[in-house]
Amino acid sequence: MRLTFAASCALSLLAALPAQREGRNRAANEQKLQHFTIETGTVTSTKVREGEAGYEIYLPKGHGDEANKDKTYPWVVWLSGFGGNGEFTNRGGAQVLDAMRGDGKIQDLAVVIYRAPSGQGGRRGRSLDMNGEAACDTEDLLCSDFLDQLQKKYRLAGDRKQRALMGVSAGGFGALKIALRHPDVFGVVAAHSAAILPADPNELGGNAEGQVQRALRTGIAKELGNPIDPVKWRAHMPLALAEDKKPEDLQGLQIYFDAGTDDDYGFCPPNEQLAKVFADKGHKHLFRKVEGGGHAWSSPSMAANLAVSLQFVGLAFAGKDAVAELTPKPTETKADAPKADGGK
Repeated sequence: MRLTFAASCALSLLAALPAQREGRNRAANEQKLQHFTIETGTVTSTKVREGEAGYEIYLPKGHGDEANKDKTYPWVVWLSGFGGNGEFTNRGGAQVLDAMRGDGKIQDLAVVIYRAPSGQGGRRGRSLDMNGEAACDTEDLLCSDFLDQLQKKYRLAGDRKQRALMGVSAGGFGALKIALRHPDVFGVVAAHSAAILPADPNELGGNAEGQVQRALRTGIAKELGNPIDPVKWRAHMPLALAEDKKPEDLQGLQIYFDAGTDDDYGFCPPNEQLAKVFADKGHKHLFRKVEGGGHAWSSPSMAANLAVSLQFVGLAFAGKDAVAELTPKPTETKADAPKADGGK
């Protein structure tokens, strides 16, 4: 059936609405920010096969001033969940970031939202942050061209201790996985509601198994095998990486993650398991079990959780032991324990 000219125009307009809405949201957010400006851009890489890999960067005001031409800023790479590239900007992340800077809880820093290619999961640019995905070898991109090009364009620090990887849900899985596999690239990692899967693929079940099987059809079978190769699988799962790494392998990597007890996807128990493995293997970390907390941005506690993780990252950037600084002392009550503004 042929479309009329008017119908064709209407469909084109509808297709453009999400991007227009996101642009308006970004502009509205920027007007409200007192301590950051926002820019967007793309990166060029042979590791991208479909669409464009891009970013949205929150730059501290003064970044472009001539007086700061010799200054470099610590920075965060943020990996989104399946809610899409606009989650951080449109669901309160920007406001938490701005408030934390205004209250002096964090220093001047930059936050870069990685925007997965649109060919990767459609308009939202969903990604599992793995190599072999249809649109992009994401892990390789994030550890090479993405960092290199941003550091050349902006005044961003090149030292791993001044570079953090953060994420939520599927992005939390990606952040933990990549940081544990590349501690020479990122000196800090922080994850919320991370999608933690078993170390043994034979233990997969329910919705997780269905999600993995669908993912295998997108190209990551090259990384995991199809049927899944347990050895290849193990090389990508945070639970397995935590078991297999020696403390000296992760020397200097500061690790934070949290999960809510009311997570809709049941990710609190596997995150607790990850914390136990870290402890058993002697890996320094801070895990927060958030009582009554839900999943990712749908949780009322997400803003407070993000405030804590940003404080953790800021302490690490300042050269402090963020785990020691924010871990409640045995004699402290919950009311006495260190927490960021908004923490309950």
